Amino acid sequence: MKTIFKNSLLGFALISLTLLSSCLNDRFDLSDQDSQNIENEAVTDGYFEDAEDMAALVVAAEGETAGGRQAEFGKVNGTKPSDLRFAGTCVSVTLEMAEDTQPGNPHGYITINFGEGCTDSKGNTRKGIIVVEFKGKRFFPGSKIITTFDGYHINGVRIEGTRTVTNVTGSTNNAPKFEIVLEDGRATWPDETFATREGSHTREWIRATTPLEDEWIVEGSATGSNRNGTLYQVEITKPLIYKRECAISNRVFMAVEGTKVLTVNNNTITLDYGTGECDRIVTITINGQSRSVIVRGE
Repeated sequence: MKTIFKNSLLGFALISLTLLSSCLNDRFDLSDQDSQNIENEAVTDGYFEDAEDMAALVVAAEGETAGGRQAEFGKVNGTKPSDLRFAGTCVSVTLEMAEDTQPGNPHGYITINFGEGCTDSKGNTRKGIIVVEFKGKRFFPGSKIITTFDGYHINGVRIEGTRTVTNVTGSTNNAPKFEIVLEDGRATWPDETFATREGSHTREWIRATTPLEDEWIVEGSATGSNRNGTLYQVEITKPLIYKRECAISNRVFMAVEGTKVLTVNNNTITLDYGTGECDRIVTITINGQSRSVIVRGE
């Protein structure tokens, strides 16, 4: 279930926000710099979300990390998830257990190796290595998934940093919570321009009787610098809510409620996702001017 959420969220971050900024240019005065700031933040966040999602998938594929409710989605072939990003012989997944691993308290490392380059069916090209360290059983209190990178690139952008996901509740909770911390995040483009990112978020998983009715509640903030060296801050000012049923009906798994604010050079851009309806409408406010746009997700 987590897999579907994050894959779709990545698509929204990388595709839909870019379309959104283009629409804004046609509707009211949005400077080129504002447009670039929105896109920089979306792309940087999206690439780290993509890596974390792959880390979660490979951990779920290993019996040594078992624990918690199992979804019927994302069945695996060996240690390789049945996900388009892992298709083909050019990507390999290997497991090495740590010396201190114990029954009931697993500790190990999973290496995702894209070699000199693998292009998935969506046209994304990845190369290099993602290293995923897991400590404790999945969904158990205190269990961690720590993701780092070794020469890893996606679409020519080099990704660096350490992303740690910690379960702060447990699999028996109706709404388990996870803390997510990104440290020393950096995305470097082929022209050597780069964006940095540090972030801290919590995700609460509202589990329903059936997986299609699950929801996620996300809070937190991020800071960094964009490709021209300008500092920015992103803060969720009202918890973002994601509904699985909306992903099915809308074909875009995006927040359907809540707001976040992007601040650059004391200028603020507010994104308001609505009041919970399964639509694709987002209201953007810049300098007191607001417009509602439809996220196409195409």
